[in-house]
Amino acid sequence: MKQISKLDRIKGALMGAIIGDALGLGPHWIYSPSELVEKFGEWIDDYKAVIPNPRFPAVWASRKTLMPGDVSQTGQVYLLLLESIADIGGYVESDFTRRLDGLLGTLDGTSAGGRYTDEAMIDVWQARQDGVGWPYAGSYKDTSEAAMRAPIIAALHADDRDTAFKTMIENVALTHCDPVVVGQSTAFGMHVWMLINKIKMKDIAKYYHDNRSSFSIHYRAASDWTGEQESLELRDHEVSFTDAIDRPSVIYHSAHDSRIQIEPAHLVSRLYTPDCRITHLLPAAYYLASRYEDDFEMAVLSAINGGGNNMARAALTGALSGAMNGLSGIPERFITGLADSLHIQELVRKLTKLSG
Repeated sequence: MKQISKLDRIKGALMGAIIGDALGLGPHWIYSPSELVEKFGEWIDDYKAVIPNPRFPAVWASRKTLMPGDVSQTGQVYLLLLESIADIGGYVESDFTRRLDGLLGTLDGTSAGGRYTDEAMIDVWQARQDGVGWPYAGSYKDTSEAAMRAPIIAALHADDRDTAFKTMIENVALTHCDPVVVGQSTAFGMHVWMLINKIKMKDIAKYYHDNRSSFSIHYRAASDWTGEQESLELRDHEVSFTDAIDRPSVIYHSAHDSRIQIEPAHLVSRLYTPDCRITHLLPAAYYLASRYEDDFEMAVLSAINGGGNNMARAALTGALSGAMNGLSGIPERFITGLADSLHIQELVRKLTKLSG
């Protein structure tokens, strides 16, 4: 069996997430399996150009100038965090939010702004327009953009679980403040942390229960930032992790149970529904990373070929599978095909040095 170093796993998780995002840019949000095949062929196996999508005209309007290998707006935010950490030599929230404010300043508050602004980031944009300060500008939308950033924190603090956990939950809450979404997103990041540290997917639940007492954090979230009140009403929340942390091990065993058949595997997206809800995306990502635990390409391409919000599903799957298989397990064409690949690889190299 191939031995995969911790540093290789860190690089794999970081590159895997952004590769998944970029692979989804072209065929994003095509929900009909037959339409996906009609437009992109029987099996999507590489980066694709964006094409008109009548169901989501704002997607075409905002991305029509992008090229295969480019990343989405969520990918841009991911890279802002990566760049901030690489430039500063660590995670400094004020530096990341300064960079994020710069990106928000280029948007117009509509979905057609930038490279397509999702519903959660529209809320964040509006909160900042209304003068809501960080870290209380987060949205209550139950999407996965914050979860995609979590592997960066997991990689940065790969040698310090408690710091990774605390920092991750604070970063997630910048853009998503619902306690359920914060819990799901942070749990995902901690799963990546465990995989980086060579804890197998099937053993995650055991690891959690052996260390359960340290997995509970309170945080403060804005419950009203409409701008109609002179001051924010803040409420303490305790984030619950038990079921969210246990989930990958349960799904892993299901993926390897001969009595449970999903054929072909990419149809798991139909089982969990192919939309944008984080509670629907994560189970499919865990299934595909488990089903193809030694095969990054099949795991991520199955996420892409499942349709719907395949971009987010592939980014989440890519982080998991990258942490399991390392950068050495990612096909070279996915690395070199990324737009600005050399710069991204240099950022990953810098962060990897910080992590160890």
